Amino acid sequence: IRDIEWVIFDEVHYINDSERGVVWEEVIIMLPDYVNLIFLSATTPNTIEFSEWIGRTKRKPVHVIRTNYRPVPLSHHLWAGHKMHKIMEGKQGFNPKGYAEATKALIPPSVRLAAEKAKKDKAANNSSGGKPKPPPVISRPTSGSKMSSWQQQGSKQDWISLVRHLEKEGLMPTVTFSFSKKKCEEIADSLRSLNLNTAAEKNLVQSFAIQTVARLSSNDQCLPQVVKTVEMVKRGIGVHHGGLLPILKEMVEILFSRNLIKILFATETFAMGVNMPARCVVFNALRKHDGVQFRELQPGEYTQMAGRAGRRGLDKVGTVVVCCFGDTPPPQTILRNMLTGSSTKLQSQFRLTYTMILNLLRVEDMSVEGMIKRSFSEFAAQRALTTNEYPKLLIRGTKTLLKLDEDFKQDEDSRIACEDVEEYYFASRYVLSTSKELLSYTLSSGGTGGGAFVAGRVVIVTSARRHNYVRVPALVLRSPDVSSKSSSKGSTDDSVCICMVLLPQSFTSAKDDEQQQGLKLGAVNFVGEAQNRFFAIHKVPLDEILLVSSTKHKIDSKVFYKEDLSKSTRSVPSFGNPFAGAKSTKDRDANPFAGMKVRGKKGDASSQNKATGLSQEAQLVDDAMSYLVNAESTELNSGLDLLDLRECAKNMHQGNSAMEFGSACDRLEREVAFVRQFRSHYHPNLELHYVAVDRKETLRSRVETLRHLLSNESLQLFPDFLQRKAMLQSLGYLDENDTVCLKGRVACEVNTCEGLIVTEMVFEGMLNELEPAEIVAALSALLFQEKKDEDLDSELPERLVSSCERMKAIAIDLGQRQKDFGLPVDPLEYCVNSLKMGLVHVVYEWACGVPFSSICELTDVQEGSIVRCITRLDELCREVRNCARVVGNPTLYRKMEAASEFIKRDIVFASSLYVS
Repeated sequence: IRDIEWVIFDEVHYINDSERGVVWEEVIIMLPDYVNLIFLSATTPNTIEFSEWIGRTKRKPVHVIRTNYRPVPLSHHLWAGHKMHKIMEGKQGFNPKGYAEATKALIPPSVRLAAEKAKKDKAANNSSGGKPKPPPVISRPTSGSKMSSWQQQGSKQDWISLVRHLEKEGLMPTVTFSFSKKKCEEIADSLRSLNLNTAAEKNLVQSFAIQTVARLSSNDQCLPQVVKTVEMVKRGIGVHHGGLLPILKEMVEILFSRNLIKILFATETFAMGVNMPARCVVFNALRKHDGVQFRELQPGEYTQMAGRAGRRGLDKVGTVVVCCFGDTPPPQTILRNMLTGSSTKLQSQFRLTYTMILNLLRVEDMSVEGMIKRSFSEFAAQRALTTNEYPKLLIRGTKTLLKLDEDFKQDEDSRIACEDVEEYYFASRYVLSTSKELLSYTLSSGGTGGGAFVAGRVVIVTSARRHNYVRVPALVLRSPDVSSKSSSKGSTDDSVCICMVLLPQSFTSAKDDEQQQGLKLGAVNFVGEAQNRFFAIHKVPLDEILLVSSTKHKIDSKVFYKEDLSKSTRSVPSFGNPFAGAKSTKDRDANPFAGMKVRGKKGDASSQNKATGLSQEAQLVDDAMSYLVNAESTELNSGLDLLDLRECAKNMHQGNSAMEFGSACDRLEREVAFVRQFRSHYHPNLELHYVAVDRKETLRSRVETLRHLLSNESLQLFPDFLQRKAMLQSLGYLDENDTVCLKGRVACEVNTCEGLIVTEMVFEGMLNELEPAEIVAALSALLFQEKKDEDLDSELPERLVSSCERMKAIAIDLGQRQKDFGLPVDPLEYCVNSLKMGLVHVVYEWACGVPFSSICELTDVQEGSIVRCITRLDELCREVRNCARVVGNPTLYRKMEAASEFIKRDIVFASSLYVS
């Protein structure tokens, strides 16, 4: 790798691939700093975000070069009724008129005639003045369900008609995308009657095909796929998919690039790795199977394939055609989304593999945690940590916390009769948490929570952080569900109730406070005085209510809390509006005599009434304050009786939920009793010491949160790493010091397939008992990927069959171990995904020297898939050979060399047309 200076990632949006995207991320992260990178893509909407990740990971500037237009614009059409209907061109937007024409063209003639006849009959009835007959119900004949009518496939005649039209309009060469290998073959076979090449072009194709086929052995030249493909390309028709033999695939690509194939039927892969544009692109369907389910094409996928249309310097416009062979075109919403929607964002598919973990633990340059931090999936979180300066905040917070702890220890002598304030603080937090949980549940039914928050209810409140008071009594004025509607828009929590709170004795007068100057009784945050004590009207969240007592005081809550006054008044008075304190005329509009009183004898003047009103208000405040002072005294002496919340919530639940709620109420009662055992609970100046504890413990909690965010434990994949590491230790791949053992070094040699299964096979001595042909046959189960009937043939050697069964047992055992360590793995599913026995017999016969034409008769798997499996098998043989070298097993080493030689022959390893 020392000689590499540039690495080009073509079609970088492939990083979204669930299987192989992780490899791309690994390569980007692990490449040395001196290697320069180039990324190419036509469908990447979040370019800047991806570029920022690259720049942060490689610590280099990234230059983004963006082109917002196509050099050759595209024209999109629907093929309906043997005509092309334009639905979009360039950036002009979707054309509904073209869509309507396509819809009309698909209506069968019989239905169209019936509709026209009904229209004429209606006109005749109207002209004669007769009673019009109801129009007949016209239904178009559809095959299959309504959902699938637009998904129907075309017949032989449909395709011949389309190809003839494309040829007539000069729209060739054409690439037709079909999302099934089998469908590509079927459509191409249906066009046997067509010959799209001239005599001269046919001669050129024939001479090139003869040169290509001459590279194969005489037996391989007679393969059905070879014969069929050669005959097809002579007529200017080709297919291109993964099931094609590699040498035939290259032949088709070269002929297409020379304009000797006029129409090519290809799968989606042709749009990814092959730079061969065409004049026209045709979509056979707009639905594909993504490995999990059938779904519509995403805008990025459509753009990628449609982008093959339009050759720079040759075509003014690239033509894209969507086939409509059913009774209706695809739904307009689907078409609009595909044509005008944004591409899928690049998303990280990074995940940990056992091979990655073992390799990283062997080197010193990078740790597993470092790898996770550098991944695209963690980029946003790591960037946020740096942007918000969390490391600096952690250092500052840690220093402040040390100082607060020292100051708290130095003030120990001042906390006489309040020595247990720290324990009291933590016990109170438990009570506050449990109380909030229960009260939230009771209030979920609406109203006053079954009477828990009726006006006049006495509650004990602790609000050290906001208001500097602890375990003080308060009277409920408005229940949370009512107050939440009138709460300010800036409030983050609706679960607040309005309370009249008795402030502690240490509270000093607030007359000089600017915020109090514009407030009156009835407004939130008003502070008043009565009975030589101060009180405040506050919004109290549920998490500040320590307990709800069973006592109530008859109170006129409208005197203490006026909703309109709270809305109109502000914490800081406004001097710019002379009418700021004026009363609203809203009520007067409803009753024009509101506020007026009957004039009577002397002494009934309005001034006297006003004075009387004030005295009544003062009397109500005095009564409420007396009750609160008595409640405080009761709490400090014998303790207020708790309200039984079971009664409040008795109509809300039954059965198990009622039992759970009851046990939670019991827990709250025990916690309140425990809190009342502390001496600090009865200290007259409790709030002074409690606030100091609250300040340092709140800071401690924030420091711990920051420390967690900056540690490896906050990484999303860190728990997964710990589980996988523990599993590797249990199997003997790692020791207790995370040092890679012999089994781990063997597993590091395997990158082609599931390394753990191969390692366990090597250490159990399975491969020692088998012959080279049997070894490669067994190993093929780890590489074959297609779903197929996997019953092993009775003609296979018994040793090979038993080895395959042992491989399944190993896979199930590994799956179970992973599940035991907490990984989301189903043992049977892991076995099925890791081992597929579909080509065991085929590979065994191939290794025994059977011709390729004969092994193709043993299976219905396409030739290209067989070749791909055997090619990868050669790579796996080299890896297992290296495993034998690491273990020190010369017998297995020689067997793997022999196995590799047995499979390297004929068409499977034919040289590429591009390099020879």
